Amino acid sequence: MGISKRLNDGASGIDKLTTGMGSSGWQAPEQIQGERQTRAVDMFSVGCLLYFCVTGGQHPFGGRLERDMNIVSGKMDLFAVDHYPEAIDIISSLLAMDPKDRPTAMQVKLHPFFWPPQQRLQFLITASDRVEREDREASSAVLTALEAVAPTALGGAWDEKLDPLLINNLGRYRQYNYQAVRDLLRVIRNKANHYRELPADVQQILGSIPQGYESYFRTRFPKLLMEVYKVIADHCWEEEMFQPYFSEADDYL
Repeated sequence: MGISKRLNDGASGIDKLTTGMGSSGWQAPEQIQGERQTRAVDMFSVGCLLYFCVTGGQHPFGGRLERDMNIVSGKMDLFAVDHYPEAIDIISSLLAMDPKDRPTAMQVKLHPFFWPPQQRLQFLITASDRVEREDREASSAVLTALEAVAPTALGGAWDEKLDPLLINNLGRYRQYNYQAVRDLLRVIRNKANHYRELPADVQQILGSIPQGYESYFRTRFPKLLMEVYKVIADHCWEEEMFQPYFSEADDYL
């Protein structure tokens, strides 16, 4: 079908004189322009296919006749997944113009886009455990970066997006900074860890663990996971507690 080419052992790409494989409208810009091709061309095609699948048949580079021109000029439109932060992140990176900026197949496999509710929730809990180590009075790079994404991750004071019954329950035990990402992560962690001790009406609001509970917070803070993930990826990805999320040896996958 002309959709692939076997590389010789140890080879990372094919030279620009080799005819590119693949269908028109689904090829990477370097393929269309006859430049050197690496495994990154496959990742570009994966990005197109992923967008096609998520949107029910749409293409990130428009109609059939204009796709190649739009691909070469980097003119893509991901409007159909604007509401889906994980999809925006992975698809836009897969469709990067520079092949070096595209993720590897393993990085794609480990991306939060593919995480089930249990893993999404556990990551936020683990992130909360990690940032609780940081001293508020010290100059913490992790905490500074985390709170820098608050406007995007929270979209305002987070208490305004939670049910009053839950807010009243929170106030019984401690005070929270409703503008802080760390404090919202603490709520998610603490209420999950003590879920069975919560009043029945609060449990009903939050839903069951993990799916209903994770959905409760995700629908109210749709950008929280990706913003926290980016901070952890920049500052803590090599730490042992985060290896299940950044390493192939992952029990969740």
